[in-house]
Amino acid sequence: MPRRDIKKLLGSISYGVHLEILEKIKKLREIYVKVEFYYQRRKIRETIVHDFKSLLEELSNFWEKDADMTIYPRKMAAWLSDYLEDIGYPGFDFNYIYKLISGKLDEDQNLQKLNEMLKLDDPDVKPKIRKIDIKLPSDGRDAFLNNLIDDYLEEVPTTIQSSIYYIDQEGEFQTIEQEQKVIQNEDEKKEYSVSTSFENPLDVSLTDVQVNNIIPYGYKVINSEVEGMEKIQPTKKLLDDGLQLTWTIPEIEPKSSVEIDVDLKRRISRTILVNIEDETNVINTYFNINPYQDRFSASESFTNINNLLINHLIFEDEIPSTFNLLDTKPPDDVYILNMEKTGFEQLVKWQYISIGTGEKIKHVYYLIDRPFLILNQYSIKDNTNNKTILSIVRLIDPNIRFKELIVSYYLKFQKPWLHPLYIKEEINESIDTTLKKPETLQETIEIESGKMTRIWEIFPYKDENVYEFGYICSGDSIKNDFITDFHFPNSKIVEQKKESSKIEKKTFFIPELHDYLKQFQTTTQ
Repeated sequence: MPRRDIKKLLGSISYGVHLEILEKIKKLREIYVKVEFYYQRRKIRETIVHDFKSLLEELSNFWEKDADMTIYPRKMAAWLSDYLEDIGYPGFDFNYIYKLISGKLDEDQNLQKLNEMLKLDDPDVKPKIRKIDIKLPSDGRDAFLNNLIDDYLEEVPTTIQSSIYYIDQEGEFQTIEQEQKVIQNEDEKKEYSVSTSFENPLDVSLTDVQVNNIIPYGYKVINSEVEGMEKIQPTKKLLDDGLQLTWTIPEIEPKSSVEIDVDLKRRISRTILVNIEDETNVINTYFNINPYQDRFSASESFTNINNLLINHLIFEDEIPSTFNLLDTKPPDDVYILNMEKTGFEQLVKWQYISIGTGEKIKHVYYLIDRPFLILNQYSIKDNTNNKTILSIVRLIDPNIRFKELIVSYYLKFQKPWLHPLYIKEEINESIDTTLKKPETLQETIEIESGKMTRIWEIFPYKDENVYEFGYICSGDSIKNDFITDFHFPNSKIVEQKKESSKIEKKTFFIPELHDYLKQFQTTTQ
């Protein structure tokens, strides 16, 4: 294909031959913007190319025949480097442009690979993969990689970048760059919003004003609205740093303004470290939190599509702090919880070794969107060896509106328990139990020395190491806390270790699912 003049060459770039290359060169971003802007204004024929139809036909022919051939990156690099020199950028030589184009093509291949690996079902998410150039130790590689992944976690931004483009009355191209704060809605803590506004500063009307928002992938776009212009919907484009939404406003009258509101929800941010022999790659991706029955769930999978065994595979997920983790699948896999890393919320880390070709791993999180009030944790130890044989967590969620408490117990046995045990709670006379799960749970009341005690008789499930039960109690004089004690008949080798009550809101992770909370949810609305 013969060399084109500058205008035709710019036209060729804009029609299919990797216009995104211009975005990679910061100094040439304005050229890229102008090309797309004029195209959207339907002025590309007279602004960029003189013979649009014939050029497009020739380009299409070139694209079909040459684009997949190894000569393509070199041919494109020759075109673009000559063009840049013609318009005053001689520093961007052939080798620089060739490397840039090759990088773009590698990125396209990586995206295809990531889609196969992650089975992405959200068209508004663009994952990325990076090769880590680091020498791995021969010993202690597990611990080394476990720490290394923390260096590649990406914080979810609290602001978004906006840009506004228009042609002023002198015919000059104008750009306004803004930064907008993401606002967490007071009435619905798990939802967010961001607003962008622009006022026409001129004495004449502006037409085809372009407004761009780059929404970080840590947020999912739920809805957008241009005030007073309900029919205008944005176009979408996946960029490296987020989803670009572009609105074209047909007209803004003098001294008038336009405001665009975007509703958002948080996603789970996932970082994956993949180590095969001495090569290590890091993947950053995101997945959605969706309604599930009376709560929420989120799931993501990974498949080893390589022809080699993955030696080390680590996942690290950041769960928004507006949700609490109730359960995970697979429940038997070991994970680490970290809620204290600066700049991040709730981190859940999974670590695996020896993942074979074609092997698939899927994680499912079950979440609830309200905080628990943790009051007590108990540890029951064996006196003969000081090992914990029973761990108990008591959770209380006060429902002030209905003057009631939602109380739940989680018991985890380290060895089979052969005898019943009793949980004793000090209560006052005006407290009634309005619901309990399981319904077969035995409850008795004792009154002694002016004190009332509620006693729960627990028969652990046979061949299972966990036991859960819960109830709702109500009353006008109900308190958030009450004394709890445990009694173990037929057992002489246990001692109790209690933590003092903590009246504080705090996120808590429970590995097993509390099925009875489904019953409680409707009561607390």
